[in-house]
Amino acid sequence: MANYAASVLAEAKLIIAERFSAPEKRLKTVGVLSAFMKNSEIAIPNLGALRVKEERAEKGYFQNRSKRTVLTGRTHDHSGSVGDSSEVEFSWSTYGDKAQTSLKRSDNNLFSDAQLLANEIDNMVKNIYEGMDDAALAYLATNKSGVNAATKNGSFNGTNDVFEIQAADVNRFIQSGKSMLRQNYYSSAADVILDPLLYVEAEFLANQGGSNATNFGFQFSGVDIMESVGLTDVNYTDGAGYFIPQGTIGMVDWIPQQNRNGEGNLESYVGGYSTIVDPISGLTFALHAYQDRADTSASGGDTQDVVMEWELSVDISFNHSPLTQANETTIFESGIV
Repeated sequence: MANYAASVLAEAKLIIAERFSAPEKRLKTVGVLSAFMKNSEIAIPNLGALRVKEERAEKGYFQNRSKRTVLTGRTHDHSGSVGDSSEVEFSWSTYGDKAQTSLKRSDNNLFSDAQLLANEIDNMVKNIYEGMDDAALAYLATNKSGVNAATKNGSFNGTNDVFEIQAADVNRFIQSGKSMLRQNYYSSAADVILDPLLYVEAEFLANQGGSNATNFGFQFSGVDIMESVGLTDVNYTDGAGYFIPQGTIGMVDWIPQQNRNGEGNLESYVGGYSTIVDPISGLTFALHAYQDRADTSASGGDTQDVVMEWELSVDISFNHSPLTQANETTIFESGIV
């Protein structure tokens, strides 16, 4: 039994990549999570490593923008105000999944031990990944801006906290959204997360040729467009999406130090700690496993068998740049009316 679990795990990791191409193992489009992962260290470099325990909260610090009325003349006794910073406490959530393999289950099976374990890791990773994307989408809805200074090319609905664009202007939805950001003084590139309706529209418009009389491709510079198949807003059934200045949202990942250190023994009754890199995102997951005696005859094993219980997990903190004005964030929802 020496190194049984470790060797099978190593071989299973090599098999995982192939499984992501199989139709049965399909993974939903996770555009929201992709936007957060572009900025994985938004506040403090190496924050995930600094956090030493689940119960310990970490905080980030950001310099505030001080807005003042412009001076209209010079004085000899001018006295300036002192700048300030904001403290943001990161909120962590754990995302995990579990599976089981056994010593004898592959004896009468077409698949080897490594293939069976690779399949289980594949399932766990995808389940976690989709769960994180759902959480990221919920984070956008909860933290969208309740303040919007834009008054042109649409109007802000303060009840729904949505910048509304007329259906007649849907062909210029991206252009109107970019204008909305500029009216809020964001002139940099933007991440745009669209529901399936608007994503298809944007994909069509972006691929019109330059000689086409209805060419709308000019409006797509400076934006990174992603589709969220789970995005929906019951108040905007003709389409909705988010416009977010790039670099203003992000996520931080963390796993316990015991996993990073590789403590314990995966093949023992007590178990051990290790890590595995998510082949989709590159995130490092915490791996915990232990062995136990079991009757697995009902599931293709044997009456006298040894099972391996596996668990993958990762802690994630979704974040956005703080602003001092109440209810204002950098996450702007737009919808078609």
